[in-house]
Amino acid sequence: MTALLAALALLVAILVVLAAAYLPGYVAVRALGGSRLLSLALAPTFAAAIAGISAILVAPLGLRWSLLPFLLGSAALVALAFGLRRLGAQLPSTVLDGRLMPRRAVPWGGAWLVGSVAIAVVPIALQAGRPGAVLERWDALYHLSALERIREVGDASSLHVGSISNTSGDPSFYPAAFHALAALVPWGPTPVVLNGAVLALAVLPWILGIALLARVLFRDVPWAPFAAGITAALIPAAPLDLWVHLSPTPNLCGFAALPGALAAAAALWTALLPRFAPGATAAALFAVGLAGAGLGLLHPNVAVTALILLAVLTAVTGAPSWRARPLLVVAPVLALLPVVLLTFTPLGSQVTGFSGGLVIEWWRALGEIGLGLLTVWPMALGVVIAALWWPGLVTAFRRPAVRWVAVAWVVVAVIYLDAALDSPLGLSAIYYRGQDRVAMPLAMLSCVLVVPGLQAWTRLFGPQRADGRRPRPSTPIVVVLVAGALIASLASIPTRSDNAAKNFALDYPGRGRFLQADELALFQEYVPQMDHGGTVLASPFSGAAHLYAMYGQDVRLPVAGMAYTDLDRELLYATKDAATNPASCRTLQENGIRYVYQERLPYSVHSTSDAVNLAGRDLGVVLFETEHSRMIEIDCDPGDGGDASS
Repeated sequence: MTALLAALALLVAILVVLAAAYLPGYVAVRALGGSRLLSLALAPTFAAAIAGISAILVAPLGLRWSLLPFLLGSAALVALAFGLRRLGAQLPSTVLDGRLMPRRAVPWGGAWLVGSVAIAVVPIALQAGRPGAVLERWDALYHLSALERIREVGDASSLHVGSISNTSGDPSFYPAAFHALAALVPWGPTPVVLNGAVLALAVLPWILGIALLARVLFRDVPWAPFAAGITAALIPAAPLDLWVHLSPTPNLCGFAALPGALAAAAALWTALLPRFAPGATAAALFAVGLAGAGLGLLHPNVAVTALILLAVLTAVTGAPSWRARPLLVVAPVLALLPVVLLTFTPLGSQVTGFSGGLVIEWWRALGEIGLGLLTVWPMALGVVIAALWWPGLVTAFRRPAVRWVAVAWVVVAVIYLDAALDSPLGLSAIYYRGQDRVAMPLAMLSCVLVVPGLQAWTRLFGPQRADGRRPRPSTPIVVVLVAGALIASLASIPTRSDNAAKNFALDYPGRGRFLQADELALFQEYVPQMDHGGTVLASPFSGAAHLYAMYGQDVRLPVAGMAYTDLDRELLYATKDAATNPASCRTLQENGIRYVYQERLPYSVHSTSDAVNLAGRDLGVVLFETEHSRMIEIDCDPGDGGDASS
């Protein structure tokens, strides 16, 4: 594919996924009586629910996953919303009624926002170099192959997608709402589609959602959505940064959708707290429940985070009314119950049993939290932003209306600390004991706390006047502050570029690679000539794992983290002596193994996977070779008098 066509495919992917992420959910919330801003807040989670649930429902019917079942699911949701409204279940008026910001609240606000997004995105794009660039991360390869499998077989059910991790094709659960949304793109190479889907789901929902959350919390501050949105674009540990840093793609896209869902939940709770209205309460429970389902189908630990934040919201704001209305206690209890069950019982064992997270010293962990140098892309800009949200955190504790945000920040910070120390308390068990994932909700809350932080700093410019307002800073002070913010933001570009290069650049000193530059060039030359029906046997930690998603070549072990069967192990070990042992040769041929791909410098050492690297050149014909790898077309004697290469 030419560079122009690849760029066009990337644009198509972004537009299709954005349309899917916003249009159906927006219409559904409007049908339920919600405002425009409330609709925008809930739309991405509604879209995830539509895609995730529809894919599960159509799979047993034999209907291929495509735009058609997604549109049918969207139509069903809109019809259900209209039906509920006819029955009297209508969303109430909330603080999200009206405009996001007054006109001209911030001079040249749009230009500043576009510039901030450019600072975050352009260094990554330049290091990627091409629309179909593949990140050199374990998780990136998994999601690349998972998306290719969905596009190949037409099954995006979360109950089946996990089959990519085993060669027997046994269905297993993996939250696949992200993959289902990405698979709606009808055209383009899988790597391009994956990159486009991530850009669509990790950037706009995150920035807009945080702006909406600031609108809910600080409705009387005209510039609050702008300040929070700008911070969301620039803050280290944003979902886009984690994509390059670690690539837990469904997880980070879920966290990008979380701020909007939290803004909607807070707005609805605030509207319903003063008095109970059955119809409005039923509609709100339906909307929040569907949003929670969408988050869970993106990734369960995002839904768990949402429940923790809901528990804090309902407990802190509802506590003053508990004596008069004891039933309000039920809200935080019900929110925390699933969290406790998943964290401390076998129900979450698939995640909580994970070990191996990065453990650091306690003082360093406290430093990461306190200085804004979170484990995802720590940079000096994070310290500058911390200087804004720290006074905001202190101020928020003093304001009853927004105190819950300060409490939530502390709760998430404790979970981050638990992950950093690998604490025996296991508070971060549902996050794979990794502070990388916890960094995103901590960054989200820090973004909105910048608003009261800026208010606190403005108190230095003069005493409060009789009318309750404070004098505006003089023009020279404003110029100095804007220039300082601009310099700090631009100074983050080299760090962003270098961090992106570590996982995008085809060659980076000291960093291993699944796929090298010379391999990529040889793949483009030789793979079209290979038998696509013949299976490639290679370590899943090698460049061969790209062949499946990039060229459709059949690969026995297409993703890192495969659950090996006895036959898989037998095939891997058979390569060592297949050139001289007819029985081993027959084992390979009878199971369709046509090619063996070897690496001299494995990305990840694994005794079983690396057995395939021990075979000599005499196993067959060397199709192509680099300094660190080679592809062999098997030509051995099966000892049955047949064609040795068949």
